[in-house]
Amino acid sequence: MLSLAVATYAQQTPAQNDEEIVRLSPFSVSESADIGRYQAAEASSGTRVRMNLMDSTQSISVVTSEFMQDIGTARLTDAIKYVAGLSNQGGFPLLMDVMNVRGFSDYDLTLDGFAQFSLANQDPIIVERIEFVKGPNAILAPQGLPGGVVNNISKKPLFTNKGYLSYQVGRYDSNRAELDANYVVNDKLAVRVVGAFTDADDYGQRVFHQNTTAMPMFTYRLSPTTEFTLQFQVQKADILAAGRAPLSLYAVGRNNIHLSEGLPRDFQHVGRNITAHQKSHNTRFQLSAQITDKLSMRVAGNWVESDVRSNFLGSSAPYLGQTGVVVDPIQLNPITGEWYWDGTFNDNPTYKLGGLKEWPVRMRGNFQNDFVYEHTAANWKSQTVAGYAFNYISQHFRQTNYADDGIYYDFANNYTPPAYAFDPDIDWHFNSSDRHRGNQVYIYEVINLFDDRLVLSGSLSQNRYASNVYNNQTGVRIDSRAEATLPSAGFVYKMTPGVSVFYGYSKQEVLVGGDPGLGIPAHTRPGRQHEGGLRLRLFDGRLYATATYFDILQENLWRDNPENNRVPIPFPLKPAVNTSVSSKGVEFELAWAPNENFSLIGSYTNFKFRDDENMRGPNVAEETAAMWASYTFTQGALSGLRVGLGANYVGERAGDAEGRWTSPPAGYDPVRVQPVFWMPSYIVAEASASYRFNKNWQAQLSIHNLLDKDYITGSELRRVFVSTPINPKLTLRYEF
Repeated sequence: MLSLAVATYAQQTPAQNDEEIVRLSPFSVSESADIGRYQAAEASSGTRVRMNLMDSTQSISVVTSEFMQDIGTARLTDAIKYVAGLSNQGGFPLLMDVMNVRGFSDYDLTLDGFAQFSLANQDPIIVERIEFVKGPNAILAPQGLPGGVVNNISKKPLFTNKGYLSYQVGRYDSNRAELDANYVVNDKLAVRVVGAFTDADDYGQRVFHQNTTAMPMFTYRLSPTTEFTLQFQVQKADILAAGRAPLSLYAVGRNNIHLSEGLPRDFQHVGRNITAHQKSHNTRFQLSAQITDKLSMRVAGNWVESDVRSNFLGSSAPYLGQTGVVVDPIQLNPITGEWYWDGTFNDNPTYKLGGLKEWPVRMRGNFQNDFVYEHTAANWKSQTVAGYAFNYISQHFRQTNYADDGIYYDFANNYTPPAYAFDPDIDWHFNSSDRHRGNQVYIYEVINLFDDRLVLSGSLSQNRYASNVYNNQTGVRIDSRAEATLPSAGFVYKMTPGVSVFYGYSKQEVLVGGDPGLGIPAHTRPGRQHEGGLRLRLFDGRLYATATYFDILQENLWRDNPENNRVPIPFPLKPAVNTSVSSKGVEFELAWAPNENFSLIGSYTNFKFRDDENMRGPNVAEETAAMWASYTFTQGALSGLRVGLGANYVGERAGDAEGRWTSPPAGYDPVRVQPVFWMPSYIVAEASASYRFNKNWQAQLSIHNLLDKDYITGSELRRVFVSTPINPKLTLRYEF
């Protein structure tokens, strides 16, 4: 829904003659800058080929580099809050870019259609635009989230000479330099280098991050209809991420939702020795060719390796002074599952610290080969897309625990972060080697009938998965295999060229290893979605709006049998039970550019993300809204000035949605343990102003959390993350 202004490979250099004009590949997206600064007409993530958004039977939203630049994007999660159905998960702000997609938490990074793990946030310098495919998509991500896929489209070489240098300073998360340089060697070869270096202090005592990212690349035209692109991306990150500070001892329900009494707002119980380190490199290639006037082909591959050392530290339940006695005023009613304050006080709380160190080494390889056949007749046309893919993951994962030294820390009085020591009795708490493989074959068909008034589409994806997990400590090996045939189908009916209704059905399925201890076999978790809505594209494309209803169901989620929580515990234990989770609701998106000066985007989401016991998911806001508007002055004394203003609303979220059951007294049934507390809703504003002095120089001031709001971004285990205060950043940019 949001804008897209991506440069195409089809731009003609002065050396080209009319016979050498490069045809736009069906795997590339064309420019659409004439319909507004924040709008898109096409996307490629839904089916791996270019598609008009008005023809899609699945909701697809787009955020482009212009929008990310205007709001001063430092992290990819800065931009997603303006997209319906997307929200920040609220956890560590410097790690993993974790997002909620229609309620489902996305911990993987997807880049150019390839899913991969990255502990450090992806630097926005390499991203041209972000495409959000809502709901299951068996072509792009057959083992992805039921909520959808966040596909980051990387920058590619352009056949035009251009680039920029920039430097940023600010209060937090600043001190950053960027380079983006593109050079046309000749009419067949273009090279591009993008990179960024950040050495920033972040909000919170001792919190910082250093990140170096570089991506050299080239595109070579073997012929006017054949191109080969190669990218090599490297990243080195050192991070002391903000930790979760203890919540008030008296926080329960919707009362006393603030940090523990006596703690400063920027409190952190981590020191510079509790850091995370990541080194990674990623090689990607793509070959696209127009074989005939109707037949095209794409071959793409990806190989990524990452080496991570990460440390995490957290506080225990509150103790009373140095007595070693837990005094927690918040108690659980075992009959109702509700929490309550028992009326007692702990005026001198102390905490023990625990944590772990992880060392994952991951390798992932992907290969994709797609073919597109396009046919056009008098009043109808068709497009057939077929292909196959191979995916491989190798992982060695080790984890050891922080030593429990029996020291009780009083955080409010001269607290000093302790040295990080490991348990001397355990070499590795967990040590495993994993191998995962997946094969996919698919076909997708779309037919435009009656002069493009009716669009019918459907696909079939056949997938085979194999997984091998070896426990290096016990010698136990678990092999899992699964197969899934995943269909999708839908239609779009255009009442007028600018007004259409659509419906789509889609599926995906995730392979999950078993747990013999709980009697859970290796299995798959199928997810399906029904989705329908209305789309508008009016006033020569300058107004684009969508209204969507979606219904997602993920099944086959195993968990412990609640009967095992009775007193006395049954023997033998009851087998695990099968459960499900659903996400249902409505989304609205709007993009409007009435003229070349003014651009506006907005979104609203209201849905229910619940399990089969009607329990809400933790850190999931079931209501969100956002709006951003910008105005560019092109005449008079203010010519060259662009100003922007936006706001984001995030609804109430469950703090700790417990998945366990109570152990009630005899005569009562076990019930679900309810959330201990609820994080309040909030509205946060931001603004920007940029001024272009001439064709080369530009300055931009971005202010995040414009009104200096104090709010909670996320939580885990009665520990919370707090917001960054008002944060101005000034960027000076030189374009060449």
